[in-house]
Amino acid sequence: MLPEAISELETAIRLKPDLAETQYYLGAARWFSNDVSGAIAALTTAAQLMPNHANAHYYLGLALKKSGSLERAIGELGMAVKLAPELIEPRHAMGLALQEDKNLDAAIEAFRAVTKLKPDFVQAHNDLGLALVQKRDPEAAIAEFNTVLRLDPTNLVAHHNLGMTLIQKGDYAAAVRQYQKLITLAPENAEAHYNLALALKQEDKLDDAIVELRRAITFQPSLHEAHYALGAILLQQSRLEEAAEAFRAAIAAKKDYAEAYYALGTVLQQKRDVDGAITTFREALKYAPDAAEIHNTLGNSLRQKGDAEGARAEFQDAARLNKIKVNQQAAIFASNTGLAYLKEGKVDAAIERFQAAVRLDPTNAQAYYNLAKALQQKGQAEASRAAYQKAKELDPRLKLLQ
Repeated sequence: MLPEAISELETAIRLKPDLAETQYYLGAARWFSNDVSGAIAALTTAAQLMPNHANAHYYLGLALKKSGSLERAIGELGMAVKLAPELIEPRHAMGLALQEDKNLDAAIEAFRAVTKLKPDFVQAHNDLGLALVQKRDPEAAIAEFNTVLRLDPTNLVAHHNLGMTLIQKGDYAAAVRQYQKLITLAPENAEAHYNLALALKQEDKLDDAIVELRRAITFQPSLHEAHYALGAILLQQSRLEEAAEAFRAAIAAKKDYAEAYYALGTVLQQKRDVDGAITTFREALKYAPDAAEIHNTLGNSLRQKGDAEGARAEFQDAARLNKIKVNQQAAIFASNTGLAYLKEGKVDAAIERFQAAVRLDPTNAQAYYNLAKALQQKGQAEASRAAYQKAKELDPRLKLLQ
């Protein structure tokens, strides 16, 4: 049905390209047939011909979001909201786009507006809860997930999200109860058994956690995290053979699982299989070459083996990577201090902190972006453009300077 409709609409537009409504219907039809680029082309024309058509902006925003053009998508969805503030869908879609763009405050505001317009909109409450989790506000997130469960008591996603948030909050006993409720509703839900195990582990109920992890693996053998968590508990209990088996299963489920290789190497080291440990640590470094801890542990194994030169090289790599990590952390602190100065109107002090941040970590796109903003406020347009260009090279998703 859609292909025939699209063909007829395309024929009409070839004859008369400025048919605004036809461009809109073509764009919408292409959107629903998963032709994203075609939808963008038609809907862009429709929005230009009918700038007050809320749905043209809305569907254009959806298509742009799917294409990865978040900044343009947010603009189009914002226009749809402005033109039709009573509509739920554009506002909800804008919240999702803002969340994807990591603008959590604006996303939360958008989701709250949606739930105010439609208090029984389950998905909006759930999305608001997830944004609040990202914002590290577990109490508010829990309230939203509980609202979902009042509206829809069997909503498995909300049960899972509530359990996850209780773990984030550190209320492991409540998380255990929550995942047990979820398992009552979905007994073969591997993720539920896995997360229940994580909560039980935090309560030091290791044997119970092992039982849940084995259940998770039974229901989903490819769940690599469950194999890894099982191995970690078994290692904690000094059950080395079983731990090694679990870590090998994790690697079988996920071939590039650096953490599992490293953990397996640690087990082999404890079993005095130095050659096996060295081989396994080298495998881990194939997938995590910047992990200082693995370089350092490999260095210890090489030294134990009598390879002083190889050990020295690994220790040097570990020291270099640790220095980079320290500098990155210092850069974040310097950048945050710069933002505080900028908020207080101390532009010169802010610039100095942002410059320190980019010296410490030349890969920090946000620090370059903040530096560009500060230089712009100072009136140093050329320097601001240069800093912004560097920021965009490091992270093309960054927004335009205001």
